[in-house]
Amino acid sequence: MITNNALKIIIGAVLLLLGIWSMVDPVWFGQGSWIYGLNWWVHTWDLIKGCFGPMLIFIGIIVIWITYEESKA
Repeated sequence: MITNNALKIIIGAVLLLLGIWSMVDPVWFGQGSWIYGLNWWVHTWDLIKGCFGPMLIFIGIIVIWITYEESKA
């Protein structure tokens, strides 16, 4: 029987491959069929670009908070 850890690794690998497949652009393979990917990379890139500003704000707040807490000690 498959151990619990092995099953988790298999499920993780399947999810990883599905995630990669969903972002692949079929044009990269010279194909237009869905079987070569869903071309979600464009949308993923938009999300990454959209999250960059809020991420910098969040990191700035954390740096200010840590510096403030260290100055109190």
